[in-house]
Amino acid sequence: MALTFDDGPGDSTQAIINILRSFHVRATFFNIGWDMSDYPSLVKEEAADGFLLGDHTNSHPVMTTLSHAAQLAEIAQVSALQRRLTGTVPCVFRPPYGDYDATTMSIANSQGMSLWMWSGGGTDWEAQGSDSSYWVHYIENSVIDGAAGQRHPVVLLHNQMIAMPATVAALPDVIRYFERHGYTFVDLLGRSGPPGECGSPTAPALTTTYTVLRSGTVVASGATVLSANDQFALTMRANGQLTYSEVGGPTLWSSPTTGSPGATAQIVNGTLSVRGSDGQTVWSASGEGPSADLELESDGSLTLVSRSGVRWTSHTTLSAIRPGTFLLPGWYVSSPNLRCRLTMTATGALRLVAAGHQTFWWNNATAPTGRTILERSGNVVIVTKAGAVVWTSESSGHPDDILTVTNQGTLHLVGRGGVVWATQ
Repeated sequence: MALTFDDGPGDSTQAIINILRSFHVRATFFNIGWDMSDYPSLVKEEAADGFLLGDHTNSHPVMTTLSHAAQLAEIAQVSALQRRLTGTVPCVFRPPYGDYDATTMSIANSQGMSLWMWSGGGTDWEAQGSDSSYWVHYIENSVIDGAAGQRHPVVLLHNQMIAMPATVAALPDVIRYFERHGYTFVDLLGRSGPPGECGSPTAPALTTTYTVLRSGTVVASGATVLSANDQFALTMRANGQLTYSEVGGPTLWSSPTTGSPGATAQIVNGTLSVRGSDGQTVWSASGEGPSADLELESDGSLTLVSRSGVRWTSHTTLSAIRPGTFLLPGWYVSSPNLRCRLTMTATGALRLVAAGHQTFWWNNATAPTGRTILERSGNVVIVTKAGAVVWTSESSGHPDDILTVTNQGTLHLVGRGGVVWATQ
Protein backbone atom coordinates (compact mmCIF):
# COMPACT_ATOMS: atom_id res chain seq x y z
CA MET A 1 0.00 0.00 0.00
CA ALA A 2 1.26 3.45 -0.91
CA LEU A 3 0.23 6.48 1.15
CA THR A 4 0.54 9.70 -0.84
CA PHE A 5 0.04 13.29 0.33
CA ASP A 6 -0.82 16.09 -2.11
CA ASP A 7 -0.74 19.92 -2.01
CA GLY A 8 1.99 20.41 0.58
CA PRO A 9 3.95 21.35 2.45
CA GLY A 10 1.49 22.98 4.82
CA ASP A 11 0.51 23.55 8.41
CA SER A 12 -0.11 19.84 9.10
CA THR A 13 2.90 18.41 7.26
CA GLN A 14 5.07 18.21 10.36
CA ALA A 15 2.39 16.31 12.28
CA ILE A 16 2.00 13.88 9.36
CA ILE A 17 5.76 13.32 9.20
CA ASN A 18 5.84 12.66 12.93
CA ILE A 19 3.08 10.04 12.63
CA LEU A 20 4.80 8.30 9.72
CA ARG A 21 8.05 8.26 11.69
CA SER A 22 6.38 6.83 14.77
CA PHE A 23 4.88 3.97 12.75
CA HIS A 24 8.05 3.56 10.60
CA VAL A 25 5.91 3.99 7.48
CA ARG A 26 7.19 5.12 4.09
CA ALA A 27 5.11 7.57 2.03
CA THR A 28 5.23 9.90 -0.97
CA PHE A 29 4.71 13.69 -0.83
CA PHE A 30 3.52 15.41 -4.01
CA ASN A 31 4.56 19.01 -3.38
CA ILE A 32 3.44 22.31 -4.90
CA GLY A 33 6.18 24.77 -5.83
CA TRP A 34 4.53 27.77 -4.19
CA ASP A 35 4.16 25.84 -0.92
CA MET A 36 7.72 24.54 -1.10
CA SER A 37 8.92 28.14 -1.20
CA ASP A 38 6.91 28.93 1.94
CA TYR A 39 8.03 25.81 3.84
CA PRO A 40 11.55 24.99 2.59
CA SER A 41 12.60 23.41 5.91
CA LEU A 42 9.78 20.84 5.63
CA VAL A 43 10.85 19.89 2.12
CA LYS A 44 14.38 19.34 3.40
CA GLU A 45 13.05 17.29 6.31
CA GLU A 46 10.98 15.10 3.99
CA ALA A 47 14.04 14.42 1.87
CA ALA A 48 16.33 13.83 4.85
CA ASP A 49 13.88 11.25 6.25
CA GLY A 50 13.94 9.32 3.00
CA PHE A 51 10.37 10.04 1.94
CA LEU A 52 9.80 10.14 -1.81
CA LEU A 53 9.18 13.67 -3.10
CA GLY A 54 6.93 14.10 -6.13
CA ASP A 55 6.03 16.98 -8.44
CA HIS A 56 2.50 18.40 -8.14
CA THR A 57 3.12 21.51 -10.30
CA ASN A 58 4.13 24.99 -9.25
CA SER A 59 0.69 26.58 -8.79
CA HIS A 60 -1.85 23.70 -8.94
CA PRO A 61 -3.61 24.62 -12.21
CA VAL A 62 -5.88 22.50 -14.42
CA MET A 63 -3.17 21.27 -16.73
CA THR A 64 -5.42 20.57 -19.74
CA THR A 65 -6.27 24.28 -19.98
CA LEU A 66 -2.60 25.25 -20.47
CA SER A 67 -0.37 25.38 -23.53
CA HIS A 68 2.60 23.08 -23.92
CA ALA A 69 4.99 25.81 -22.73
CA ALA A 70 2.87 26.61 -19.68
CA GLN A 71 2.59 22.95 -18.68
CA LEU A 72 6.34 22.52 -19.06
CA ALA A 73 6.96 25.56 -16.83
CA GLU A 74 4.62 24.26 -14.13
CA ILE A 75 6.42 20.92 -13.96
CA ALA A 76 10.00 22.10 -14.48
CA GLN A 77 9.82 24.83 -11.80
CA VAL A 78 9.08 22.27 -9.09
CA SER A 79 11.95 20.10 -10.27
CA ALA A 80 14.34 23.03 -10.14
CA LEU A 81 13.16 24.11 -6.68
CA GLN A 82 13.47 20.60 -5.26
CA ARG A 83 17.00 20.31 -6.65
CA ARG A 84 17.93 23.61 -5.01
CA LEU A 85 16.49 22.63 -1.65
CA THR A 86 17.46 18.96 -1.44
CA GLY A 87 19.95 18.15 -4.20
CA THR A 88 17.46 15.69 -5.70
CA VAL A 89 14.88 15.89 -8.48
CA PRO A 90 11.41 14.31 -8.52
CA CYS A 91 10.87 11.10 -10.44
CA VAL A 92 7.08 10.92 -9.96
CA PHE A 93 4.41 13.41 -11.01
CA ARG A 94 0.76 13.81 -10.15
CA PRO A 95 -1.44 16.26 -12.06
CA PRO A 96 -3.70 18.54 -9.97
CA TYR A 97 -7.29 17.27 -9.79
CA GLY A 98 -6.11 14.16 -11.69
CA ASP A 99 -6.60 16.14 -14.92
CA TYR A 100 -4.03 15.52 -17.67
CA ASP A 101 -3.68 14.95 -21.39
CA ALA A 102 -1.13 13.55 -23.81
CA THR A 103 0.91 16.75 -23.56
CA THR A 104 1.11 16.42 -19.77
CA MET A 105 2.20 12.81 -20.03
CA SER A 106 4.83 13.60 -22.66
CA ILE A 107 6.33 16.45 -20.61
CA ALA A 108 6.43 14.42 -17.41
CA ASN A 109 8.17 11.57 -19.20
CA SER A 110 10.65 13.94 -20.83
CA GLN A 111 11.54 15.22 -17.36
CA GLY A 112 12.24 11.68 -16.16
CA MET A 113 8.99 11.27 -14.22
CA SER A 114 6.27 8.65 -14.23
CA LEU A 115 2.69 9.89 -13.81
CA TRP A 116 0.77 8.54 -10.83
CA MET A 117 -2.92 8.73 -10.04
CA TRP A 118 -4.61 7.12 -7.00
CA SER A 119 -7.05 4.32 -6.25
CA GLY A 120 -8.52 5.33 -2.88
CA GLY A 121 -9.15 8.28 -0.61
CA GLY A 122 -8.87 11.82 -1.93
CA THR A 123 -11.82 13.41 -0.13
CA ASP A 124 -10.15 14.62 3.06
CA TRP A 125 -9.78 18.12 1.62
CA GLU A 126 -13.54 18.50 1.98
CA ALA A 127 -13.12 18.89 5.76
CA GLN A 128 -11.68 22.36 5.05
CA GLY A 129 -9.81 22.55 8.32
CA SER A 130 -12.50 21.05 10.56
CA ASP A 131 -11.41 18.89 13.48
CA SER A 132 -14.83 17.35 14.14
CA SER A 133 -15.20 13.64 14.82
CA TYR A 134 -17.57 13.48 11.84
CA TRP A 135 -14.76 14.38 9.45
CA VAL A 136 -12.25 12.10 11.17
CA HIS A 137 -14.56 9.10 10.71
CA TYR A 138 -15.50 10.23 7.21
CA ILE A 139 -11.85 10.25 6.15
CA GLU A 140 -11.16 6.86 7.74
CA ASN A 141 -14.18 5.33 5.97
CA SER A 142 -13.26 6.96 2.66
CA VAL A 143 -9.75 5.51 2.69
CA ILE A 144 -10.72 2.06 3.93
CA ASP A 145 -13.70 1.69 1.59
CA GLY A 146 -11.71 3.04 -1.36
CA ALA A 147 -8.86 0.59 -0.86
CA ALA A 148 -10.92 -2.43 0.20
CA GLY A 149 -10.04 -5.53 -1.79
CA GLN A 150 -7.19 -3.91 -3.73
CA ARG A 151 -3.88 -5.73 -3.82
CA HIS A 152 -1.77 -2.59 -4.26
CA PRO A 153 -3.84 0.48 -3.31
CA VAL A 154 -2.47 3.98 -3.80
CA VAL A 155 -4.16 6.20 -1.23
CA LEU A 156 -4.54 9.95 -1.69
CA LEU A 157 -4.56 12.26 1.34
CA HIS A 158 -3.66 15.94 1.61
CA ASN A 159 -1.36 18.24 3.58
CA GLN A 160 -2.53 21.59 2.24
CA MET A 161 -1.40 25.04 3.37
CA ILE A 162 -4.25 25.17 5.89
CA ALA A 163 -4.19 22.96 8.97
CA MET A 164 -5.88 19.60 8.37
CA PRO A 165 -6.54 18.23 11.88
CA ALA A 166 -9.08 15.64 10.74
CA THR A 167 -6.56 14.09 8.35
CA VAL A 168 -3.92 14.05 11.09
CA ALA A 169 -6.35 12.44 13.55
CA ALA A 170 -7.48 9.79 11.04
CA LEU A 171 -4.02 8.78 9.83
CA PRO A 172 -2.94 6.56 12.79
CA ASP A 173 -6.14 4.49 12.65
CA VAL A 174 -5.79 4.13 8.87
CA ILE A 175 -2.24 2.83 9.29
CA ARG A 176 -3.23 0.44 12.09
CA TYR A 177 -6.17 -0.92 10.09
CA PHE A 178 -4.12 -1.85 7.05
CA GLU A 179 -1.19 -3.17 9.09
CA ARG A 180 -3.59 -5.54 10.84
CA HIS A 181 -4.90 -6.68 7.47
CA GLY A 182 -1.48 -7.67 6.18
CA TYR A 183 -0.45 -4.66 4.10
CA THR A 184 3.13 -3.34 3.86
CA PHE A 185 3.49 0.40 3.37
CA VAL A 186 5.73 1.50 0.51
CA ASP A 187 6.53 4.67 -1.39
CA LEU A 188 5.91 4.84 -5.13
CA LEU A 189 9.34 3.36 -5.78
CA GLY A 190 8.28 0.30 -3.81
CA ARG A 191 10.59 1.02 -0.87
CA SER A 192 9.43 -0.12 2.55
CA GLY A 193 10.90 0.06 6.02
CA PRO A 194 11.47 2.98 8.39
CA PRO A 195 11.95 6.45 6.89
CA GLY A 196 15.64 7.12 6.40
CA GLU A 197 16.51 3.47 5.71
CA CYS A 198 16.71 1.49 2.48
CA GLY A 199 14.29 -1.07 3.79
CA SER A 200 16.23 -4.15 2.70
CA PRO A 201 15.06 -6.86 5.10
CA THR A 202 17.68 -8.83 7.01
CA ALA A 203 15.05 -10.90 8.78
CA PRO A 204 11.62 -12.28 7.90
CA ALA A 205 8.83 -9.71 7.89
CA LEU A 206 7.15 -9.17 11.22
CA THR A 207 3.67 -10.59 11.36
CA THR A 208 0.89 -9.55 13.66
CA THR A 209 -1.30 -12.36 14.92
CA TYR A 210 -4.52 -12.02 16.81
CA THR A 211 -7.64 -13.89 17.85
CA VAL A 212 -10.88 -12.34 16.64
CA LEU A 213 -14.08 -12.46 18.67
CA ARG A 214 -16.81 -11.62 16.19
CA SER A 215 -19.74 -9.36 16.87
CA GLY A 216 -22.32 -11.32 18.84
CA THR A 217 -19.76 -13.29 20.88
CA VAL A 218 -20.51 -13.85 24.57
CA VAL A 219 -17.73 -14.84 27.00
CA ALA A 220 -19.36 -16.63 29.90
CA SER A 221 -18.45 -16.19 33.55
CA GLY A 222 -15.31 -18.21 34.28
CA ALA A 223 -14.43 -18.65 30.59
CA THR A 224 -11.03 -17.89 29.03
CA VAL A 225 -10.06 -17.13 25.42
CA LEU A 226 -6.40 -17.27 24.38
CA SER A 227 -4.58 -15.02 21.91
CA ALA A 228 -3.50 -16.57 18.62
CA ASN A 229 -0.11 -17.66 19.96
CA ASP A 230 -1.41 -18.55 23.45
CA GLN A 231 0.70 -15.81 25.07
CA PHE A 232 -2.25 -13.87 26.52
CA ALA A 233 -5.59 -14.85 28.07
CA LEU A 234 -8.88 -12.93 28.08
CA THR A 235 -10.79 -14.11 31.14
CA MET A 236 -14.27 -13.30 32.39
CA ARG A 237 -13.64 -13.84 36.08
CA ALA A 238 -16.26 -15.08 38.51
CA ASN A 239 -16.17 -11.76 40.40
CA GLY A 240 -17.31 -9.89 37.27
CA GLN A 241 -13.96 -8.53 36.15
CA LEU A 242 -12.80 -8.92 32.56
CA THR A 243 -8.99 -9.21 32.33
CA TYR A 244 -6.30 -9.59 29.66
CA SER A 245 -3.22 -11.22 31.15
CA GLU A 246 0.08 -12.67 30.11
CA VAL A 247 -0.07 -16.44 30.56
CA GLY A 248 2.00 -17.11 33.65
CA GLY A 249 2.58 -13.40 34.14
CA PRO A 250 0.93 -10.10 35.07
CA THR A 251 -2.48 -8.72 34.16
CA LEU A 252 -2.09 -6.03 31.51
CA TRP A 253 -5.67 -4.74 31.48
CA SER A 254 -8.84 -5.22 33.51
CA SER A 255 -12.33 -3.75 33.51
CA PRO A 256 -13.47 -1.82 36.60
CA THR A 257 -16.25 -4.30 37.31
CA THR A 258 -15.45 -6.31 40.43
CA GLY A 259 -18.48 -7.06 42.57
CA SER A 260 -20.65 -8.38 39.73
CA PRO A 261 -20.55 -12.18 40.16
CA GLY A 262 -21.90 -14.13 37.20
CA ALA A 263 -21.27 -11.28 34.73
CA THR A 264 -20.55 -12.00 31.06
CA ALA A 265 -18.56 -10.15 28.40
CA GLN A 266 -20.39 -9.39 25.15
CA ILE A 267 -19.47 -7.90 21.78
CA VAL A 268 -22.76 -6.57 20.48
CA ASN A 269 -23.80 -3.54 18.36
CA GLY A 270 -20.27 -2.18 18.06
CA THR A 271 -19.69 -2.33 21.82
CA LEU A 272 -17.61 -4.43 24.19
CA SER A 273 -19.56 -4.63 27.44
CA VAL A 274 -19.66 -6.42 30.76
CA ARG A 275 -23.22 -7.31 31.74
CA GLY A 276 -24.35 -8.48 35.14
CA SER A 277 -26.38 -11.61 35.78
CA ASP A 278 -29.50 -9.41 35.64
CA GLY A 279 -28.64 -8.35 32.06
CA GLN A 280 -27.73 -4.78 33.01
CA THR A 281 -24.58 -3.23 31.53
CA VAL A 282 -22.05 -2.44 34.26
CA TRP A 283 -19.24 -1.30 31.93
CA SER A 284 -18.77 -0.76 28.20
CA ALA A 285 -16.24 0.38 25.61
CA SER A 286 -18.21 1.75 22.70
CA GLY A 287 -17.43 1.51 19.05
CA GLU A 288 -19.53 3.01 16.28
CA GLY A 289 -21.86 1.35 13.86
CA PRO A 290 -23.85 -1.86 14.15
CA SER A 291 -20.88 -4.22 13.98
CA ALA A 292 -17.41 -4.41 15.51
CA ASP A 293 -15.08 -7.29 16.38
CA LEU A 294 -12.78 -7.62 19.38
CA GLU A 295 -9.19 -8.53 18.54
CA LEU A 296 -6.95 -10.16 21.14
CA GLU A 297 -3.66 -8.71 19.96
CA SER A 298 -0.41 -10.55 20.46
CA ASP A 299 1.31 -7.39 21.73
CA GLY A 300 -0.77 -7.48 24.91
CA SER A 301 -3.64 -5.20 23.94
CA LEU A 302 -7.33 -5.53 23.19
CA THR A 303 -8.76 -3.67 20.20
CA LEU A 304 -12.36 -3.12 19.12
CA VAL A 305 -12.36 -2.84 15.33
CA SER A 306 -15.11 -1.96 12.89
CA ARG A 307 -14.86 -1.69 9.13
CA SER A 308 -13.78 1.94 9.44
CA GLY A 309 -10.92 1.27 11.83
CA VAL A 310 -10.03 1.16 15.51
CA ARG A 311 -12.88 2.22 17.78
CA TRP A 312 -11.36 1.35 21.16
CA THR A 313 -8.13 -0.09 22.47
CA SER A 314 -6.86 -1.01 25.91
CA HIS A 315 -3.53 0.72 25.07
CA THR A 316 -1.61 -2.04 26.83
CA THR A 317 1.67 -3.41 25.54
CA LEU A 318 3.95 -6.06 26.97
CA SER A 319 7.33 -4.29 26.83
CA ALA A 320 9.21 -6.09 29.59
CA ILE A 321 9.96 -9.53 30.99
CA ARG A 322 9.70 -9.57 34.76
CA PRO A 323 11.44 -11.92 37.19
CA GLY A 324 10.05 -15.42 36.97
CA THR A 325 8.22 -14.87 33.66
CA PHE A 326 9.24 -16.30 30.31
CA LEU A 327 8.97 -16.40 26.53
CA LEU A 328 8.12 -19.46 24.47
CA PRO A 329 8.89 -19.90 20.76
CA GLY A 330 6.63 -17.51 18.83
CA TRP A 331 6.08 -15.21 21.83
CA TYR A 332 7.45 -11.69 21.93
CA VAL A 333 7.63 -8.43 23.83
CA SER A 334 7.51 -5.04 22.12
CA SER A 335 8.98 -1.62 22.73
CA PRO A 336 6.48 0.94 24.10
CA ASN A 337 6.06 2.45 20.61
CA LEU A 338 5.44 -1.04 19.15
CA ARG A 339 8.15 -0.59 16.50
CA CYS A 340 10.77 -2.98 17.94
CA ARG A 341 10.21 -6.55 18.99
CA LEU A 342 12.12 -9.22 20.89
CA THR A 343 10.98 -12.61 19.65
CA MET A 344 11.88 -16.12 20.64
CA THR A 345 12.06 -17.83 17.27
CA ALA A 346 10.93 -21.34 16.45
CA THR A 347 14.54 -22.54 16.73
CA GLY A 348 14.82 -21.13 20.24
CA ALA A 349 17.03 -18.15 19.39
CA LEU A 350 16.28 -14.60 20.52
CA ARG A 351 15.97 -11.97 17.79
CA LEU A 352 15.46 -8.22 18.22
CA VAL A 353 13.82 -6.88 15.07
CA ALA A 354 12.61 -3.47 13.88
CA ALA A 355 9.30 -2.83 12.18
CA GLY A 356 11.19 -2.44 8.92
CA HIS A 357 12.50 -6.00 9.31
CA GLN A 358 16.05 -4.96 10.22
CA THR A 359 17.67 -7.19 12.83
CA PHE A 360 19.29 -5.20 15.63
CA TRP A 361 20.56 -8.14 17.68
CA TRP A 362 20.29 -11.91 17.88
CA ASN A 363 21.93 -14.91 19.50
CA ASN A 364 22.52 -18.38 18.13
CA ALA A 365 20.80 -20.40 20.81
CA THR A 366 19.03 -23.62 19.86
CA ALA A 367 16.09 -24.73 21.99
CA PRO A 368 13.11 -25.43 19.69
CA THR A 369 10.79 -26.51 22.51
CA GLY A 370 12.47 -24.55 25.28
CA ARG A 371 11.86 -21.18 26.84
CA THR A 372 13.55 -17.89 27.70
CA ILE A 373 13.39 -17.10 31.41
CA LEU A 374 14.35 -14.06 33.45
CA GLU A 375 15.53 -15.70 36.64
CA ARG A 376 14.94 -13.93 39.92
CA SER A 377 18.71 -13.59 40.25
CA GLY A 378 18.69 -11.20 37.27
CA ASN A 379 20.07 -13.71 34.78
CA VAL A 380 18.40 -14.18 31.38
CA VAL A 381 18.66 -17.80 30.27
CA ILE A 382 17.41 -19.98 27.44
CA VAL A 383 16.74 -23.53 28.50
CA THR A 384 15.73 -26.64 26.61
CA LYS A 385 12.60 -28.60 27.44
CA ALA A 386 14.81 -30.85 29.58
CA GLY A 387 16.11 -27.83 31.52
CA ALA A 388 19.60 -27.57 30.02
CA VAL A 389 20.88 -23.98 29.73
CA VAL A 390 21.98 -23.17 26.15
CA TRP A 391 22.47 -19.40 26.53
CA THR A 392 22.82 -16.88 29.34
CA SER A 393 23.22 -13.12 29.67
CA GLU A 394 25.68 -13.78 32.52
CA SER A 395 24.04 -11.04 34.58
CA SER A 396 23.15 -12.83 37.81
CA GLY A 397 23.60 -11.09 41.13
CA HIS A 398 21.03 -8.41 40.35
CA PRO A 399 17.75 -9.68 41.80
CA ASP A 400 14.42 -8.23 40.68
CA ASP A 401 15.80 -6.80 37.44
CA ILE A 402 13.44 -6.24 34.47
CA LEU A 403 14.33 -6.97 30.84
CA THR A 404 12.92 -4.20 28.61
CA VAL A 405 12.79 -3.46 24.88
CA THR A 406 13.56 0.20 24.20
CA ASN A 407 12.17 2.40 21.44
CA GLN A 408 15.74 2.68 20.12
CA GLY A 409 16.02 -1.04 19.39
CA THR A 410 18.08 -2.29 22.32
CA LEU A 411 17.51 -4.68 25.20
CA HIS A 412 18.12 -3.31 28.69
CA LEU A 413 18.30 -5.37 31.85
CA VAL A 414 17.37 -2.73 34.40
CA GLY A 415 17.77 -2.93 38.17
CA ARG A 416 17.72 -0.46 41.02
CA GLY A 417 21.17 0.80 40.09
CA GLY A 418 20.36 1.31 36.42
CA VAL A 419 21.17 -0.75 33.33
CA VAL A 420 23.26 -3.82 34.22
CA TRP A 421 23.26 -5.50 30.81
CA ALA A 422 22.36 -4.27 27.33
CA THR A 423 22.64 -5.17 23.68
CA GLN A 424 24.46 -2.86 21.30
